[in-house]
Amino acid sequence: MIRAANAAFLSALGIWVGGMATLGFVVAPAVFRNLSSRLQAGTVFGAVLHAFGTLQIVLAVVCLVSLVVLRVNGALTLKRAAIRIGAVAVMLVLVLISQFYLAPEIVRERESLVGFDSIPAGTPQKARFDRLHRRSVQLAGGTLLIGLGLLVWSASTTRPNDGA
Repeated sequence: MIRAANAAFLSALGIWVGGMATLGFVVAPAVFRNLSSRLQAGTVFGAVLHAFGTLQIVLAVVCLVSLVVLRVNGALTLKRAAIRIGAVAVMLVLVLISQFYLAPEIVRERESLVGFDSIPAGTPQKARFDRLHRRSVQLAGGTLLIGLGLLVWSASTTRPNDGA
């Protein structure tokens, strides 16, 4: 049970962190470089982010359930469990804010800007969109950094003989 819970936790967290890194460092640049308009690229990448947001929520639940199993079975000290659960909870809150508040606001703002591609960045017409987008990128970056730190720390503090 302990080995399975630890494997589930590390796998879910690894998929979450790896997926975020892939989207941010590979997919987004490729989409924005290869599609003919920023509006089109934003629409496509927004759909990808929405689908991944749902996956992130599922992965967070897997992480949290796995951590509870590890703690209940004595494989994690109270302190280590609390730190891990706290980090995953913060990551989940950031995802929920992005998925259910920022993303819909970004879509509404983008759709309200007639001639989106012709409006220069930083102009008053695009200021709210730019601010929402920047906040979204910051939340994603924070989630990625917390997740990466948690993944490295969790993997480095797992003892081979107990799977915790």
